[in-house]
Amino acid sequence: MIDNSFRSHRLLPVFAVAVLLLALGGTASASRHAAAAGPPTAKQWKALVAKAKQEGSVNLYSTEIPSLLADLAAKFKAKYGITVNVNRQIDNVLATQITAEEGTGKANADVWVANSKAYVLGALKNGWVADNATPSYFSKGYDRSIFAKPGKSFIVGSAVLGYGWNTSAYPAGLKSFKDLANPALSGKLGVLQPLSPVAVDWYLWLQETYGKDFITKLAALHPRIYPSSVPMQQALTSGEIAAGSFLPTTTLDLISQGAPVQFKLPEHPWNTPYYEMILKQAPHPAAAQLLADFMLSPEGQGAVNHHIGAVLKNVPETSYVIPRIQKLNELSPAKVTAFQSYWNSLFK
Repeated sequence: MIDNSFRSHRLLPVFAVAVLLLALGGTASASRHAAAAGPPTAKQWKALVAKAKQEGSVNLYSTEIPSLLADLAAKFKAKYGITVNVNRQIDNVLATQITAEEGTGKANADVWVANSKAYVLGALKNGWVADNATPSYFSKGYDRSIFAKPGKSFIVGSAVLGYGWNTSAYPAGLKSFKDLANPALSGKLGVLQPLSPVAVDWYLWLQETYGKDFITKLAALHPRIYPSSVPMQQALTSGEIAAGSFLPTTTLDLISQGAPVQFKLPEHPWNTPYYEMILKQAPHPAAAQLLADFMLSPEGQGAVNHHIGAVLKNVPETSYVIPRIQKLNELSPAKVTAFQSYWNSLFK
């Protein structure tokens, strides 16, 4: 929903990691981890901030939008003098990296932001996640009944996906999402490759909303395939494709900068939460807590959720979004694999 008042483990292959985390995440016990016991006292928080500044840096592994992560890092550095080292990858790649680090005991990540709930439940089940003990997490502005879950993870925002077209390459434009199936877009359409459970969830939404044959119609257009919304957005802006089916709302920023692009949201757009986790093996534990706090503050929300879904109301140029619930029974390892095989039979 959108409120427009806006140690000796081998490195597992990506697919094996996905299956492992999905399997671990399938149990109810992962969601019963207790959240933080309570907010820190003013004295405790002052000491933590001082410790964070001593640590001097924090490593953020995230699927969030690169430009927004850069803005977040800049604002955090300006406020606290602490460097945010951003490792931005798609969901399944980060899952592989985190699994390797946790398995070898050589952690680099302090904070992990993921989209696939199954990965989050796997991390909780494995005991990788620490309590969040920041003031913003307990503030009245952050509705923990909605966003502080599952377990010790917490939602920091939501990606809201729409569609768009390059006005130079496709001047006819699109009136609705269904227009993406127009034969005139043959060879000129961008589609998402379902590499992770959350990407499969998008396709499930597509089938629920536009019919099971809609995917077949898109495949018949011999579209270009992209691993995430970011390269698809770049391809649309450059004219590599004429239309994109999986575009972030930050496309609006490109339009304001003069890009020859138009963007729309479907009537009931799909969204995916950004689940944040502070990791127990974090090499910079105080800075991790401080970054988590900043990301839940109005200033941090305005940076990392610019033109996308925020978890606080009334943050300028954001939308307050109630996150979509991913149906894990439809995203089991077997079902994800089956859908990927089906998708490959259509698109490859």
